[in-house]
Amino acid sequence: MILMGLHHNKLGGHIPAELGEKLMSLAAISLRNNSFTGPIPPSLANLSSLQNLDLAYNHLVGSIPPGLGSIHSMWRFNLFSNNLSGMIPLSLYNWSSLELFEVGFNMLHGSIPDDIGDKFPRMKGLGLFDNHFTGTIPSSITNLSYLTQVSLSDNRFSGYVPPTLGRLGALQYLDLADNKLEANDNKGWEFITYLENCSQLERLALGGDSFGGQLPGSIVNLSRTLQKLYIMDSRVSGGIPADIGNLVGLNLLAIANNYISGVIPESIGKLENLIELALYNNSLSGLIPPSLGNLSQLNRLYAYYGNLEGPIPASLGELKNLFVLDLSTNYQINGSIPREIFKLPGLSWYLDLSYNSLSGPLPDEVGSLANLNQLILSGNQLSGKIPDSIQNCIVLDWLLLDNNSFEGSIPQSLKNIKGLSKLNLTMNKFSGNIPDALGRIGNLQELYLAHNNLSGSIPSVLQNLTSLSKLDVSFNNLQGEVPHGGFFRNITYIAVAGNIRLCSSTPQLHLAPCSTSPLSKNKKKMPKYLVIPLAKTGAILLSLSIIIAVQIL
Repeated sequence: MILMGLHHNKLGGHIPAELGEKLMSLAAISLRNNSFTGPIPPSLANLSSLQNLDLAYNHLVGSIPPGLGSIHSMWRFNLFSNNLSGMIPLSLYNWSSLELFEVGFNMLHGSIPDDIGDKFPRMKGLGLFDNHFTGTIPSSITNLSYLTQVSLSDNRFSGYVPPTLGRLGALQYLDLADNKLEANDNKGWEFITYLENCSQLERLALGGDSFGGQLPGSIVNLSRTLQKLYIMDSRVSGGIPADIGNLVGLNLLAIANNYISGVIPESIGKLENLIELALYNNSLSGLIPPSLGNLSQLNRLYAYYGNLEGPIPASLGELKNLFVLDLSTNYQINGSIPREIFKLPGLSWYLDLSYNSLSGPLPDEVGSLANLNQLILSGNQLSGKIPDSIQNCIVLDWLLLDNNSFEGSIPQSLKNIKGLSKLNLTMNKFSGNIPDALGRIGNLQELYLAHNNLSGSIPSVLQNLTSLSKLDVSFNNLQGEVPHGGFFRNITYIAVAGNIRLCSSTPQLHLAPCSTSPLSKNKKKMPKYLVIPLAKTGAILLSLSIIIAVQIL
């Protein structure tokens, strides 16, 4: 057997036609992950012994040569991630020995033949995703009894999913996302019930289709081997089944961007292998179940844009592996932020609790988030002072505390957060001066301090921040001259509006001009030789006025 393996290099240009003219005994060609351009040489059809053709991850164009269908020994055909177009030649369906057919990430079109189930009796992997295929999924596909992977996502397939997919006993991976497939309360969800027979199923992706109606309760009867379940970006309604905890093999559960309502079931705490939980942009209501604290492997928790209410369970402080927590924009989540949240050692991407009804102070424990990149607490009812311990968040990139009731002065300690690029303290009750220390935050790009009670001048040291691109200090009690160097050369009126005691000679700021010197300096001094005579004259006039007044009396 003669093999050609030139994969994972930096080869470019066209694939030589001579491969199919002079190397007639080739059994395998692997040119994957190079930079080949141009068409697939039709001369490859001469390689009658070819079993494996792998041209994935290149920049090939044009259509698939129909002559390749004459190679009856082909068992692995991979053209993944190129720029191929046209239809799949019908001659390729003569490959009765084929086990892998992978043409994903191209620009191919056409439909799947109705009799595909009679064409590839040994097929294990069918990858058509991210193309322009149309039509329905033929029910005969279930005759391909060896199928382990079916990837049809990101196409334009329509109609109902064949319930007979449940006959594929070896199926491990089924991705139907981002098509136009249908389901409603009357028809279309039957395939979920039949998939119970797929005892080896590990991944099921159904997002971005035209699925509607209620999420079938039978979904909790899927195999316990199921690791990833995506039901996203559709019009699915109803509630999350109470027994969702049956799917104990799940490491990812994404039921997001739908119309799911009701509560988050308590049984979700049984999914102890869960790494990512995405429930965002639904109509979920009720309390956040404390059982979420049992998900010891959880890395990401997204439950934003919903109707959740009540306090944040302190049990979330048990999620030692949590990398990101986003419970923002539920509006009715209330109470104080549990101190346990700020002690999570793995929390390093972002913590977003914005636009809820949280109250009370920001705990000193916030300084424990030494690895946190973004802290977003905007739009709550938090009060008190910003604790100086926040300086311990040394890698903080975003600090958004706007639209709260924080008060006191802006901490000087913020200067110690060297990587801070966005600081938003708008609409609080801060008073005092803007600290010069802000000018020593070397990476600061956006600074928002509007709608507070800040006084004093705008620190001229902010001119030295070459990274600064946005500033808003409007509607405070600031006074004095607006700096005119650095970023301030291009500043607009909206950034300083509502500070009537500010002045500037920059026309676009529409502020009163600053006086060049105090009025007293402009007064001319009286010559010394006039001081004494005028004093005497004043004394004489004063004496006369007294005499006249006495005579009148």
